Amino acid sequence: MKPYSFCPICGTMLDRAIIDGRGRKVCLSCSWVHYINPLPVAIAYTLNKNDELLLALRAHEPACNEWSLPGGFVEAGEKAEDGCLRELREETSLEGKIDSLIGIYHREVEPYGSLLVLAYKVVVEDDTIAINHELFEAGFYPEHLMPEVRIPLHQEIMKDAALYEPVQ
Repeated sequence: MKPYSFCPICGTMLDRAIIDGRGRKVCLSCSWVHYINPLPVAIAYTLNKNDELLLALRAHEPACNEWSLPGGFVEAGEKAEDGCLRELREETSLEGKIDSLIGIYHREVEPYGSLLVLAYKVVVEDDTIAINHELFEAGFYPEHLMPEVRIPLHQEIMKDAALYEPVQ
């Protein structure tokens, strides 16, 4: 997110000040404070009935041509769980059910800035995939046949998800 230079309320040029112990931009005319908040993102760690993991080959930046877990931005007025399932459905046509929260992560990324990422374990009954324009391909993979996932956050989510899986 690009920081404001002018107040969106009154149009006055913003100054810098320490507010709540942090350097922030503030309008000295109307007292508006520019808080830079993270954007919410939901990621779906999706398993089918055979405990195979869904991986998707991204067709757009960031991380074009990289294998990843499906996910995207949570929209205004949407619960994170609903955003997770919507993103899964939009990218793959899969209808899933949230099983559990894997973790909450913070990342700074270009071009979006600060992200608050919520990763959910999702299960699907019908694993018939139809991808949209955001992906080159997608599929369910057993652990020994998975393509390499090189996105550090997605690696961390996969590692964290494995900590909660029952040992057979």
